[in-house]
Amino acid sequence: MATVPVNCPRCRAQYSMVAVSERKGGFSGGKAVAGALIAGPIGVAAGALGKKKTTYQCRKCGYQVEV
Repeated sequence: MATVPVNCPRCRAQYSMVAVSERKGGFSGGKAVAGALIAGPIGVAAGALGKKKTTYQCRKCGYQVEV
């Protein structure tokens, strides 16, 4: 699990990062292969399961980072 950035990597402002958007990751071929090996054809659906990605933006300089 990723952690929320506390300091901006660019300007080093403390506690300035705020969440601005979230999205789900796309299809993963590696997960599909692993799922197929473990659970057969039904496991291929595991490739469609993605991670939730959150974009954080610095309130001071506007820098964005996706975690």
